[in-house]
Amino acid sequence: MNRFTTAACFATLIITGCTSLDKPKQPIYSGTGGMTKWNIMPYVYLFHYNSGFTGIDALGYDEQLQTTWSRLGAAKTCRVPFDKQTMINRLINQYGEDAITHELNGIGFHSVQSRKVSQFCDKQRVEDITQSINDYLKGNFN
Repeated sequence: MNRFTTAACFATLIITGCTSLDKPKQPIYSGTGGMTKWNIMPYVYLFHYNSGFTGIDALGYDEQLQTTWSRLGAAKTCRVPFDKQTMINRLINQYGEDAITHELNGIGFHSVQSRKVSQFCDKQRVEDITQSINDYLKGNFN
């Protein structure tokens, strides 16, 4: 190995454990249980954001409620304006739970997760989030 290769391998070893100079492959997410981890990886969150929060990954809440929370959390992340108190009141009417659950376990949690996804707030996603908020204001949570 030349000095550059040795230095690159050493840096890789420190970060990931050096077995080769190839970029480490991302683990393949199976689609089950990833949302139950303490540190949810961005690719896992994005998988569920796009595919749905089902089974164990709904974390004990209604699956559609998790999807709604994810869009409202995304709105917060992407700075798409909405009246949070009005939306929380609509969520209480639709799904039950209390305001703190909707704000912290729901919208806040999903905002934190979506902030970890690189380039999450692209033009298409912002348009989709805006449409979702308009639907929720009309009472359509499907």
